[in-house]
Amino acid sequence: MTCLRVGIALVAACAGLPAVPAHAQSAPAAPAVTFTEHVAPILFARCISCHRTGEMGPMSLATFAETRPWARAIRTAVLSRAMPPWGADPHVGAFANDPRLSDADVSTIVRWADGGAAEGPATQLPALPPRVEGWTMGTPDLVLTMQPFDIPPSNTSVIRDLPLSKTFDHDTLVQAAEVRPGVRAITHHANVLVPEGDGTNRVASFSPGEGGKRYPAGVAKLIPKGTPVALNMHYNPRGQASRDPGTIVGLQFATGPVRQIAYTAEAGTHTLDIPPGAANFAVVGQPFVFEEDTHILSLMPRMNERGKDFSYTLMLPDGTSRVLLSVPAWNIDWVFTYTLKEPVAAPKGSRLETLAHFDNSAGNKANPDPTARVKYGPEIMNGYFEYTRDAQDLTTSAIRPRH
Repeated sequence: MTCLRVGIALVAACAGLPAVPAHAQSAPAAPAVTFTEHVAPILFARCISCHRTGEMGPMSLATFAETRPWARAIRTAVLSRAMPPWGADPHVGAFANDPRLSDADVSTIVRWADGGAAEGPATQLPALPPRVEGWTMGTPDLVLTMQPFDIPPSNTSVIRDLPLSKTFDHDTLVQAAEVRPGVRAITHHANVLVPEGDGTNRVASFSPGEGGKRYPAGVAKLIPKGTPVALNMHYNPRGQASRDPGTIVGLQFATGPVRQIAYTAEAGTHTLDIPPGAANFAVVGQPFVFEEDTHILSLMPRMNERGKDFSYTLMLPDGTSRVLLSVPAWNIDWVFTYTLKEPVAAPKGSRLETLAHFDNSAGNKANPDPTARVKYGPEIMNGYFEYTRDAQDLTTSAIRPRH
């Protein structure tokens, strides 16, 4: 570098120009990035709910000593956007529960890892967020408990519909709900289900990385009088027998005026027939046709191990279309409900269409048997979504919030 600076000075002098001072040849060094001042605030805000002792993350990131050995792995995970986990294509749609790091946060973590992963002054370490021991949604009005369930030592998924300890003696409007698994480490997901017409309504759900669900003011879920409530449990026991001592569900009842019910519907298909070895098998779901003006609240794609990608497209009556959600790389370990930042209008006559691809080949490491012809059951294509009816006004009906 000294020789280079001397050379620049000589050339400048020969050209009759003033030499550039040596100290001006390089930009000022960027301030050092440290764990305590720069990285810990990011981890504590976005990662610590899973990555601390007793939670589902494979390692704790609560201290510098715990985090430092994973610096390179963390760098890779955030740079590839593998963490925090999120399946939606960032160029399609806007979602209220999007957990992704900002570009600035990713850059900070990368600079920290590349710069030696320094600790920094202990005085700059922020306080560790308190562990959420109770309900993330607040105190429930009612807690429902599933009976204990002995989970067999399977190497594949164990899926059961298990009853909850309640049948409601009146129509009940639920403003918020949360599921707390009895055995979190192997619970892939859990859904609170009630029958609704020809289908099933989902009152609440759990999947890793998701907390409770709260509906906007004036919107609630309805549990009809006399309806049995059940939990659809999906376990991944990994070959070990275990016991769910009782997954619990917390409900908060609507207390203010409720104008609309949040309905669950589906635009998928139950007629799968995936050939053995097919690496990119396309399946088009049965479109859902909106018979009145509505607004779509959230999208809940569901596939299993052979799932490859999933998308929802809203076809409007004027012939235009809009992709609402694209999940380009399905990951069976991370199954999300994508809550739209702003409800999307679906006027009467609109169609919600779904398209998915499946990989039933040996190249799919998650595939339990690439030689099998796969029907609905072992594999699924469920294009669930939630919506409200624009003209509905429960404030003039017999259904009222009950305390």
